[in-house]
Amino acid sequence: MTTLSALATRWTTAPAPPPRARPSRRRRPAPRRRVARGGIMEDAGVTSADLGRELAPKLATVASDAAAAAAASSDFSRLFPDLPSDVFGVSVPGTAKAIADAAAPLAKDAYAYLPSESQGFLERWWSEEVNSGFTKARSPSHRSPYDPVGVVNAITGNAEYELFLAFLAFLWLTSRPGLIPGFFDAYFANAIDAVLFEQKFNASDVRQKGKLGDGSFGQVNLATDVATDRELVVKSARSVQGAAQLQIAEEYMNRRVRRAPLVAQGCAKYLGSFDVVEDAASPCLVWAFEGDVTLEELIVRRDYPECVEEAIYGRERDESDDYAKRTSAVAKSVLRGLLFTLGGLHDIGIVHRDVKPANLVLMGRRFKLVDFGAAADLRVGVNYDPEQSLLDPFYSPPENFIMPERIPAPPPLRPLAATFAPLVWAAFLPDLFDSFSAGLVFLQMCVPQLRGRKVMDPNGSFRSNLEDAGYDLRKWRKKVEPLGWDFSALDVGGGLGWDLACRLVCKRNFLQRGRLGCNTALLHPFFWTP
Repeated sequence: MTTLSALATRWTTAPAPPPRARPSRRRRPAPRRRVARGGIMEDAGVTSADLGRELAPKLATVASDAAAAAAASSDFSRLFPDLPSDVFGVSVPGTAKAIADAAAPLAKDAYAYLPSESQGFLERWWSEEVNSGFTKARSPSHRSPYDPVGVVNAITGNAEYELFLAFLAFLWLTSRPGLIPGFFDAYFANAIDAVLFEQKFNASDVRQKGKLGDGSFGQVNLATDVATDRELVVKSARSVQGAAQLQIAEEYMNRRVRRAPLVAQGCAKYLGSFDVVEDAASPCLVWAFEGDVTLEELIVRRDYPECVEEAIYGRERDESDDYAKRTSAVAKSVLRGLLFTLGGLHDIGIVHRDVKPANLVLMGRRFKLVDFGAAADLRVGVNYDPEQSLLDPFYSPPENFIMPERIPAPPPLRPLAATFAPLVWAAFLPDLFDSFSAGLVFLQMCVPQLRGRKVMDPNGSFRSNLEDAGYDLRKWRKKVEPLGWDFSALDVGGGLGWDLACRLVCKRNFLQRGRLGCNTALLHPFFWTP
């Protein structure tokens, strides 16, 4: 800093350079050097003194920044002596300061929402940490009156240890299903969604037209909005035990999905609800009608995969490609969209538990996921009971439960349940329940002998043979391929599709791992090769 400041002062006060003797013509042409010596800047009326006055403040700023960077590096080295202060030519403390400056406005706003008692505690704690240099733990006799137990002081004896704990806290706050996103969703996005996007319908304004689907707990009808003449899809609960509770849970799940725009793109567009009679046990749910053809209906047609090509591409693909390549391309497109939607659901803490071709409806140029009656929100425990499992046994994985039965029920207080949710999710990976079902859908699209719902019957030959093989597709294939089963679509491109199927349709290991999750499956080379 001293050198740069002296240079700036000298440059500012230095007089113009005295004229020098003209050099010999033999060595240097006088006229050309006279122009250079006089200088273009002097010809323009700019003297060295003027230049010095302009550059002096800038040089002083550079010197100040250099001193601040040196001081920050020194403090960083003192607090974290075992960590490098420079990685690949990038200053670690400088980068940390830049991140902190960028996050400062958001942190300031979040801090303003805290109660005054919490703000006072944080200010006092931070002041004590700064005064102690973040390295000196206090003895019991010198503990702060605001921390009599010594919990805070117990972690201030080692700066590297504090950094590690801060890193764990960051992972805990941001990892799936996400405490910070959950806080924003529950206290901000929920209110915004209710005001801007929730539509209230009257029973008299919705004219039922015909049945689209039927289930054990509900019925889906095509309807028309009398006021706007637009087509709607209306789902009403049946008069059976548990149907009303599932209908209420599905309304909750659809509202949560609507508040997550990236996820909502892959699901049916939920509009709102209405009561058929006043104080009904459950509301009727309303979606925009965008289509009613399911993947289950298309894969059993004789013109598959041409019918799906026309649906998602708007035309049939090049007929020069053989059947296997065209089938593989169609399955890749559908599976990519399904995994992306499921991965988004898992990121916000929702496990669908009913992934199957009948719940993939063609809407526009893509298949969208419907029917969230069996879904569970594991961020706060809505529609989740560790002793019960809502599923379709035709497409469920061998574990039948999204988490082991020994896991206790989530606490009734939702903030408390959300606090422990990241730990439970990281330990048991409930999202792998859906990825197995997605793998079965993929197999059905690629293997002709597996198309049709009855083939997936849990008491049928396919599931029995798969269970006998320990849910190892490679062992199962050796048994059925000599019988004429066609795996050519999975063998396209060096067998990458087959490898992906084997990593999705398999058992978990004793650590509850051993199967690809939906987000991880999207990174498989099958999706990144032609």
